[in-house]
Amino acid sequence: MRGKCFIVFLSILISCVPNSTAQFPENNEWEFGWETDVEPSYVLMLDSDKWELEDTLYFFVENPRMSDLSLTISVEFDSEDELLEATYDEEITIASEENKTFDVALLSSNPDDVRGFSPETSFSIKITATETAGSAELSTKDIEADLKVPRAHKLIPEATTPTYAISAGTWVEATLHLNNMGNSVDAAKEIEADVRSCPLLDITGLDSALNVQVEPTGVNGQEAESFTFRIEPSSAHPSRTCEVTISVTSEGDNNQRSVVFDIEITEEGGSDSDSNSGADSGSSSSGSTEEDSSALPSVSFMTTFILVGIAALSRSKND
Repeated sequence: MRGKCFIVFLSILISCVPNSTAQFPENNEWEFGWETDVEPSYVLMLDSDKWELEDTLYFFVENPRMSDLSLTISVEFDSEDELLEATYDEEITIASEENKTFDVALLSSNPDDVRGFSPETSFSIKITATETAGSAELSTKDIEADLKVPRAHKLIPEATTPTYAISAGTWVEATLHLNNMGNSVDAAKEIEADVRSCPLLDITGLDSALNVQVEPTGVNGQEAESFTFRIEPSSAHPSRTCEVTISVTSEGDNNQRSVVFDIEITEEGGSDSDSNSGADSGSSSSGSTEEDSSALPSVSFMTTFILVGIAALSRSKND
């Protein structure tokens, strides 16, 4: 009987003892994760004027333990281009029962590499946190994210035009070059030509450049796309210098960019007309001389006729 009472008393005593597991959970692992929203991928901040990537990613560490947590941080990328350099604290400490956020600053170093990296692809960043105690490594955790370079569009027109004067009533060919200084395929959805102060000058043939895909110029040896157009002054066009503006609207960013050039027009006959005028003038002058010369025989004939008549009358009187 006493034995049974002792067992019951012992059971009650054990049930009253606080559960050490509840107060000090075995699952007191530290947590490590992204503070920045990187799902499904993270698009980096880009300065397209400098072709520079500059951004910051944030991660957190939660320490549920009763003691401080010391971690060693490392960052690596899987890109062969070494597109980014990372700046961060390699050694961090998280106090007991603290949730703390840390940052990794990202900066590109080579503008050509940035522009040459296709926005269609991505590369990953991996951050590894290793728990240390003295020189010993106790546990390791890592987080990863896919990074992308944003699309940037910059369709810039250039023109190769004659450096000599164009005669009115004729036409010459010129070339429009479309330079894609962005990082993804672009096209011209609108092209307009504006001629200042020369209503009799036409620019034709620009439609051939519409909606033609232009790959990024200078990337992997890609050249600008070139298109032929015509400069056509009418035959009534006076001698004048005309300012021409060709404006191209990008399909990618809907921005309009322009190229401006001057065209020298000479009126029909222009410089040739000066020499022709001289020739005509010379011809005309020669014609006058010929008319005077041809008039001399007429005067001579009349004089001779009169003299012959007078001589005949004189003879008849004598007879």
